[in-house]
Amino acid sequence: MISIQKQVLLLSDFHYKEFADHLLDTNSELPYKLISSIKKTKVQPESDGLCKLIYGDAEEKTRKKFLQLTHHTFKLSAFLSRNYPNYLKHNLQLIEEFLAKGQKQRANDLAEWLTDVAEKIEDYTTLVEVYKFLAQQAFITESKDSNKYHKKVDEYLLLEQTKNSLYAYLREHLFFKGKENISKSQVNKDLAFFDKYVNHESNSISILARFGKYYELSFLGHPDFFKKETEQELDNLERDFLNNSFVCYHYLDDMYFKILGQRLQHKVNTTNTEAMLSEVKKMNGISSFLKYWKSYINIPELFSISVQVSHYMSAYGYVFRDDYIKQLPRDVNENISYLKIKLEEILSKDIWEDGHIIKFINVRCFYSAILLTGDERDKNKSIKILEDTLVSYQQIPFQKFLDGIFVALIIGYFSLKEYEKVITTYKRYKKITSEQIVIKENDLTIDAYYFAAQYLTNQRKQYTEKLKATYEESGAYKHIQNLIKELLSYYKIPMQLD
Repeated sequence: MISIQKQVLLLSDFHYKEFADHLLDTNSELPYKLISSIKKTKVQPESDGLCKLIYGDAEEKTRKKFLQLTHHTFKLSAFLSRNYPNYLKHNLQLIEEFLAKGQKQRANDLAEWLTDVAEKIEDYTTLVEVYKFLAQQAFITESKDSNKYHKKVDEYLLLEQTKNSLYAYLREHLFFKGKENISKSQVNKDLAFFDKYVNHESNSISILARFGKYYELSFLGHPDFFKKETEQELDNLERDFLNNSFVCYHYLDDMYFKILGQRLQHKVNTTNTEAMLSEVKKMNGISSFLKYWKSYINIPELFSISVQVSHYMSAYGYVFRDDYIKQLPRDVNENISYLKIKLEEILSKDIWEDGHIIKFINVRCFYSAILLTGDERDKNKSIKILEDTLVSYQQIPFQKFLDGIFVALIIGYFSLKEYEKVITTYKRYKKITSEQIVIKENDLTIDAYYFAAQYLTNQRKQYTEKLKATYEESGAYKHIQNLIKELLSYYKIPMQLD
């Protein structure tokens, strides 16, 4: 039998139905016909016989099409590997049941199918158990293969241990509390650890190692991450993942979304807006692929959303303009609308009380920022959410979000022309964050809106001078300089920039 036959026959009724429904939902008609034909056939035909069931004949040209179909359908089983990476394991229990009933041949057939499919999807824990059974059976029957099978157990234990060590390293060493905690020697040590495995023969191990390397470089803003070659390497990483997307990672690990997150981060940092929008569309299109995120906070998705919101508010944050919506590029407007709906959906989930209050506050901030791009009603709603957050969660340690919250509040009040509230909110911000570390970028944005509001309120020259000083101080942040230029132009503030 070919691998796709073995795979389908190894599926439980639940996993078969999940896979079949997925194929129907994605209009994969021929793959659905293939797996349903395998499922319904009591006596499994050879390859040519199965080809006739699908295409009506087994001529050479047809066999080529059939071979392509079997490979394609096996790749589509990525749905199972990514949603249910343990989908083969119930067969271990079936082997025991068959042996208890005296059906040794059925047990051995099942073991043979398992080794074939589990090898392809890199389900090493299942392979360990199958080869333990084969080794012990060989010993009982006085076969010379017993030692050979024990060596296979060692081989797969090592592979699983290596995969787990990569996960452990990512959690222990790359769970950064701050960039300032990472020394150059530690960075070199981390990169050397991942480099040991980037060319590993195991697809899952190689991809985990490559992701770990790019993740660290991205987080630290390392110059190597922004090189042109990194873009090609990330393209290759995505390609290799998709070509082998049926291999297994640890359950609850959304590896593809994390890879796309690195690609998105690279596009944003290289200011390639068109490429970024293309990446965002791809991420939005696959965000509901994994079913287990219904029970958890989808952290990779939140990362994607945070990058998008930050980009849109930096590049298209002139929400004070009366013609703001008309000025927005169509693609940007569509993505902002999508983010608004997506954030409402996320916030409505009944999962926030389970140790996720900080993330909840973070998501409320994203949502409030997106609301600022809407009409007056949305802006007032944004302000209410932000003010409620400051009051309702003042006992929660979310200081690192404070400057972001005040940026959104001040933009909201400014865009509603409530300049006096901009001024009083600015004073609150300075008082609350007097001894807190704030992000320089946010601080400069707040200053720009505050000085502009002061000038629009009283036309005093001192505020144009302070606005100019803010412009000069923002040399490293071109989007803030663009914001100040926009404020000067739109409100006709008399100030000459060098």
